[in-house]
Amino acid sequence: MKLTMILLLMIGQLLAAPAFNKSRLFKQADGTTFSAKAVGDQNLNWIETADGEVLIYDEVSKNFDYAKIQNGELKASGARYEEGNSLRVRAISRVNKMNKSELYNLWREKRKAAQNKKR
Repeated sequence: MKLTMILLLMIGQLLAAPAFNKSRLFKQADGTTFSAKAVGDQNLNWIETADGEVLIYDEVSKNFDYAKIQNGELKASGARYEEGNSLRVRAISRVNKMNKSELYNLWREKRKAAQNKKR
């Protein structure tokens, strides 16, 4: 029984697919592009730029926005990412730079919740 449980837990870990972690071009609704990489897995994922900005795709605006943590979820802030203008855009929109430790804690929580669901 113990062996079966251990094997099931290991299989669950193998099924967690990581995001494609290589830089590639992303396109905003106005046609401008920027280079970033996908980070995370099926439990929580986001786009991260070379300068460390955390972005989420906004389905409504069709843009990549600065991300924020709200009610235990990673959400689009409504402030569109502009390469080279992060400080100005975040200041105008009153969006703080993502705290990476909060982000990774949220990711761990999401993975743990997904593992507990499988049991």
